[in-house]
Amino acid sequence: MSNMYLVKQKTAKCIKYIFLIGFALTSLYPFIWVLITSLKDNNDIYGNGFGLPKVYKWNNYIEAWKNAQVGISFFNSLTICLLALAALILITCMGSYAMMRVRKSKIITAYFSLGIMIPIHILLIPIVILFGKLHLTDNHLSLVIAYIAINISISLFILNGFFAAIPTEIDEAAIIDGCGRCGIFFKIMLPLVKPGIATVATLAFLNCWNDLVVGLVLISTPVKRTLSMSISVMKGAYVTQYGILCAGFVISIVPVVIMYLLFQKQIISGMTAGAVKG
Repeated sequence: MSNMYLVKQKTAKCIKYIFLIGFALTSLYPFIWVLITSLKDNNDIYGNGFGLPKVYKWNNYIEAWKNAQVGISFFNSLTICLLALAALILITCMGSYAMMRVRKSKIITAYFSLGIMIPIHILLIPIVILFGKLHLTDNHLSLVIAYIAINISISLFILNGFFAAIPTEIDEAAIIDGCGRCGIFFKIMLPLVKPGIATVATLAFLNCWNDLVVGLVLISTPVKRTLSMSISVMKGAYVTQYGILCAGFVISIVPVVIMYLLFQKQIISGMTAGAVKG
């Protein structure tokens, strides 16, 4: 009986690992294909779409970076995302702290949570009209403000769970020791919610970095384009250099992978804690 149980257990484990390996390969295959295709020319892509390059075209990355203005757009996106991220984290941390620790209000919490259900496409016309009246169209500042507004609801929703889970005794002990609200927030609360901040930062960075729609309606000057916009215009009306296009894709993927590798531990713990605390 015990032998049969061990056999069943080992069989179940083997099936589980086979399934996970298959799922991992399926998930990684598109990225591997894009990486391989970025080192080919069009003739090699059409003639040998799924094989290794006959001749490695490393100059595709140079062409994408310089001639397709991916380099300029890369730094445009990086600057916009970092500014939006810094402002978003500060605003949402302060807002969540106020709602969960200072003055709890279910109405205000529900109000901000409703923003999660609003699709971005509904906001495009109001965004264009509003920034047009403020004379901020074709300006990177408009993108920073728009990205903060778009991501603020989901960021508050995530951080509320972390701030609410911190025992109130910590605040009381800090006040007794003579610590004010600012001291409690910056010295005590922010270090305690690091996993939540890492989760919010990663999700917001992905949303900002991969955005195309908002950039298209707000930015018109080629030199001010974001990376997603520059990659989108690389597709020609008649002929497209798919190797250069895929090189642009790879360049756009690198910062996201680096960010995830740097904050992997915090992101996983943040997601797990959010799942438990609701």
